[in-house]
Amino acid sequence: MTPMSVEQMLELFSGDENRTIQDAFRKLHANLKFRAERTVVAISGGSDSDVMLDMVRALEPEKNYPEAKLFYVWFNTGLEYTATKQHLDYLEEKYGITIERKKAKTPVPKGCKDYGLPFLSKQAAAYLGRLQEHGFNFAVWGDETFDRLYTMFPKCKAALRFWCNEWGEGSRMNISCYRLLKEFMIENPPQFRISDKCCNGAKKDASHDYIREINATLNMVGVRRAEGGVRATAYTSCFSEASKRGDIAQFRPLFFFTDEDKARYCQIRGVAHSDLYEKYGFVRTGCACCPFGSRFEDELQTAERLDPGLRLAAANIFGPAYEYTRAYRRYKIQHDEMGKRIPGQLNLWDEKEDKTWANATVGGPTLSASSMSGQPASVG
Repeated sequence: MTPMSVEQMLELFSGDENRTIQDAFRKLHANLKFRAERTVVAISGGSDSDVMLDMVRALEPEKNYPEAKLFYVWFNTGLEYTATKQHLDYLEEKYGITIERKKAKTPVPKGCKDYGLPFLSKQAAAYLGRLQEHGFNFAVWGDETFDRLYTMFPKCKAALRFWCNEWGEGSRMNISCYRLLKEFMIENPPQFRISDKCCNGAKKDASHDYIREINATLNMVGVRRAEGGVRATAYTSCFSEASKRGDIAQFRPLFFFTDEDKARYCQIRGVAHSDLYEKYGFVRTGCACCPFGSRFEDELQTAERLDPGLRLAAANIFGPAYEYTRAYRRYKIQHDEMGKRIPGQLNLWDEKEDKTWANATVGGPTLSASSMSGQPASVG
């Protein structure tokens, strides 16, 4: 679409219902004018990234902000859909830009081999992996009190608080927010390493290296508070100054966008997303078929149609984590069917969804130590 000035964009998005969009454009204008000497514009190929890029290009930075130098970059995690790569080509043609493709410092397959596999969520994986690093035996010590465990593992306090529900009643930092997970893990200890660090070398480290490489002064990313997750909840505003040596300021233009704001923006500006969204119904994208995604079964089925090789690679890399998650879901269903619900615990998946997952895996592999031992298979 035709580039515009900030005044024209404010006029285009006039009205009280567009106040969040108006405010975002004002802040984007200020950052491009005063903070964007050398700015990284991080493109993921996802829908939030699409909106951020359209906002930047709408203001025609080469004309209206001649002092700003923008570097458009995409980091290849080593496990990406062909549709995502094709979408990058589309964005380059649409906006007349070049998006630099950077390889991961440590691709996801190697990150999983080096650190462990993602399971359930980044928060849960971080704490469970920490327990494993300290030699915690889930079956033997799982029911011990926090005080007892803290005397045994004095350097593992935060993870023990998670395991023993010591972060305060109702806290999302407690294992109780994952219904029956503690009971399941005591009865079925994991036979593989769990970690939240699988993509650090593919995203964080690669981004930091690139920032140093171009001597960037600002990092612009498409994070929205409404999307939730670790990244979104780590911030309270759309802008962060550098917090430590080697960091740079980060600006999140879409941070306060609701889903409604985003949909309205896309409709008015004609923003098109990748085929993963437009044709195959993805709600969000990240590392392909990642076990952190609650709907990884659907994604695996889609990958089988779109990228059979990618689906096979994901199975080789994440297989034990998939199997353990499926076993956990079956455990909850079986527990419910036996009428043994535990009051006061928050259900991550409702009963209908649990049964959907169970039906999707009927006849699939069952949980066994022999099938879950060791490291994930490498991809040839």
